[in-house]
Amino acid sequence: MDREELKKLYNTPVNLRLKYIALCVIGVAIAIMISMIFFVDRVSWQLWYFMRGCAGVLAIIFVIIVTVLVYRVNNAYITKGRRNKK
Repeated sequence: MDREELKKLYNTPVNLRLKYIALCVIGVAIAIMISMIFFVDRVSWQLWYFMRGCAGVLAIIFVIIVTVLVYRVNNAYITKGRRNKK
């Protein structure tokens, strides 16, 4: 029963939006990393480091978004449980 409640909280419109944003951000980071593999000989080292930096920043943004999502869901779950006990 607890998993069902968490699933409902994860599937609220605001949390779904956060989840889709996180998936898009990590998808772009993965696309950058894959393009770096294929264009290793064709790009300058400045562009290489720029692409690596962008992929790293996107990975950090992904972690922040997922952390916010998990915090929001767990906070709502815990406060909902406290309200039901009172």
